[in-house]
Order: sequence, then C-alpha cells, then structure tokens
Amino acid sequence: MGCLKSLFKKIVVILIVVAFFAFGGFSYVKKLINDYQNPPRNEFVKAEKDYGDFSSVSSDYQLTRSFNLFGYKKINAKYIPTGQKITIFDLKDTEKLSSKDFTSNEINEKTSLLLDKLKDSFITFEDFKIVQKGIYISKGQKVPYIKFSAKVKNVPFKNVIGIMGAYETKNEKAKDYSTKLILTVVDAKAFNPTIVSSFIRAVRF
Repeated sequence: MGCLKSLFKKIVVILIVVAFFAFGGFSYVKKLINDYQNPPRNEFVKAEKDYGDFSSVSSDYQLTRSFNLFGYKKINAKYIPTGQKITIFDLKDTEKLSSKDFTSNEINEKTSLLLDKLKDSFITFEDFKIVQKGIYISKGQKVPYIKFSAKVKNVPFKNVIGIMGAYETKNEKAKDYSTKLILTVVDAKAFNPTIVSSFIRAVRF
C-alpha cells in the first residue's frame, strides 16, 4: 500500500510539472525574472533608493538588478558603448568593510578576502595589488576608492584592472548603516577610468 501511495505521489508531481510547461509556466517564470532584473528606468530609480539616487545617471548606463549572490544583494550598471559593468553590492553591515577602511593599512588584506568571496566561482584572483588610492566626489559625498591590478584564471584575458569604492547608507526600515561596495573589473587593456568616475559622480549617495 505504501509503495502505491509513493508511486501515486510521483505521478501527481510529474503531471503537475508537465502541466506547468504545457500551459506556459516556464515562459511566465522567465518573464517574472526578466521583469525583476530589467525594470523600466523610472521603476529602478524609485525601487533602489537604498543604494542612492540614480535619476541623474546617463542613459549610456543600463541599470539592472540581480538575485542575491552569496547573501549579498547587488545592482548593476552596464556602460552600453563598451559593455563594461559596474556592480554595487549591499554588504548588509559595516563590519566586513567600510569606507573608513580605505584609509587604513588593512585595506589590502580586507579587499583581497572580500573579492575572493564576491568573485564568480570559476574565476580565481592572483597577485592582487593596490596601485592607487583616491576619492570620488559625488554630489558633495566622498566615496573613497582603490585601483587594483590582478591576474585571473579561466578567462580569455589574464591581466585585469579594477576599481573598488565604498559608501554607507541606511536601508529602508534598517536601524544601522550598511556598506555599499562599488566594484568593476575589466581587461587591463580595455580599462577606462572615466566610465567608473562618470557613473559615481552622477549618483547621489
């Protein structure tokens, strides 16, 4: 009797799955995902205020959002002419990394460890080196940053240049501030600092 019940349950599950695909369930889910990741710009600006005010960002940047990665929510700005992507992670708190860390002697170790957690699983960073420190000024807000070089495995290009910056904001209904980490990593030969600086300076954090 127990075997019959188990078999019946399996058949019901299979029928549900078949019906799901037969009646357009896959297309519906795909549309939901696409609508979430690629909302109209005015909707994005309104919904992502936890990160800042993006209303002045040029239309050359395509604004999208992604599902959580290793527990960190993130949004993206892709510079359409070149395809360079800038990602902003919400680290949820200020303990892992904060804007103040960018002026400390621990920034090299902290950023290296954090990059190792945020990277795509098939990419491995090697020879991480900070080559420059600086500050972007965005609508009167200071955003400290570092420029770094590194080598990576398992990608067509081996030498990369990156920019990492940080600022703090309070998420809606949150009591404490959280660090928002700005990150872009590109082929060293294609790196263009203006793409990052123009984006950051257009945002009101």
